[in-house]
Amino acid sequence: MKFWWILLFAGVCSIFAAQPSSAQTLAVGTCRPHLVSYPTISEAIAAAPSGATVLVCPGDYPEQITISQPLTLRGLTLGLGVKPLISLPCAGLVGNFPAQISAQTPSYDSFGPVTISNLRVQGSASGENCSTVRPNGIEFAFANGAIENVELSHQDNGILLFGGNFDPNFVNIQNSGIRDFDSVGVSADSNGGSGFLVNFTSNWVASSSKNVQAGVIYDMATGDIMYNTIAVGGPIGLELDNYFCCVTAGYNTVSGSGIGIYMGGSYFNAATTVTHNSLYNNGTGVYIYQSQGIDDVNWNTIFLSAAAGIDLDCSANATVRHNSIYQSPVGIGNVTPGDTLAKNGFYGVFNATTTCN
Repeated sequence: MKFWWILLFAGVCSIFAAQPSSAQTLAVGTCRPHLVSYPTISEAIAAAPSGATVLVCPGDYPEQITISQPLTLRGLTLGLGVKPLISLPCAGLVGNFPAQISAQTPSYDSFGPVTISNLRVQGSASGENCSTVRPNGIEFAFANGAIENVELSHQDNGILLFGGNFDPNFVNIQNSGIRDFDSVGVSADSNGGSGFLVNFTSNWVASSSKNVQAGVIYDMATGDIMYNTIAVGGPIGLELDNYFCCVTAGYNTVSGSGIGIYMGGSYFNAATTVTHNSLYNNGTGVYIYQSQGIDDVNWNTIFLSAAAGIDLDCSANATVRHNSIYQSPVGIGNVTPGDTLAKNGFYGVFNATTTCN
């Protein structure tokens, strides 16, 4: 009999051990009555221990949110199909360059992980708030973590990511949408360091604002940009300023920009690969500017470029192979003897290649 009680006690303990601690999971709103709940997201975050999960019930939350410790912030739809909304408070946001959701510490030390998922983040022109300011959407300053299944709209910049000078940082962005922004959809800036890894996967970025600078910018950040759709009316769809190591842009669709994919600024033999992308209705499909890195442009399909399918800018020393270029005045322009061209196809192209004088 004593042995039976020992087994029962061990079984009960194992069941409780397998359950997440309710102290580590908090709720915002009233949809999870078994959890400790708060009326605002900011109050829940202030009360949350490090590593906790904050669940946000459906609703509209006009707040400026700051996260300064490892945390998961996740919206709940409860079968309604509508994510909780983070909107602007009527009083506006505080700070010189404020974001609606900011992950950073006062000391700007690297920390995390911070995960933000399943939310809508909406700036001005929403009809759901009284502010006319165009804020930034989500900012990660030296924070590690992930942004998943988030919808951002009507910001100046959708997502701003800043990596440290010495500490390595990583951020994964996936299955998210960034639209109707004024300046940049997503900007990843390593701040001069070489250890900022940003993976950008299965997202869509779109804006027709006349002030758009670029859809996505990697400025000294590394990582993979894969399976995204980028449609912006500005100068650049995807900008890759790869100073250090290893950026791959693959299987993306980029349209409507002056330059579909811009590759520039590689001064340390950094490897940048642009492969299997679909580029259409851009001024130039792929443009390589003053790069001294290892640039490989291969297996891309480029339609209806107003100027050139690929422009090597007389200074690229690039490898360009197996690309298919359709209906463009120039297929591959400004080629130098140092470039390697192999097995590219030209269809309805007036000049297959042009060389530098």
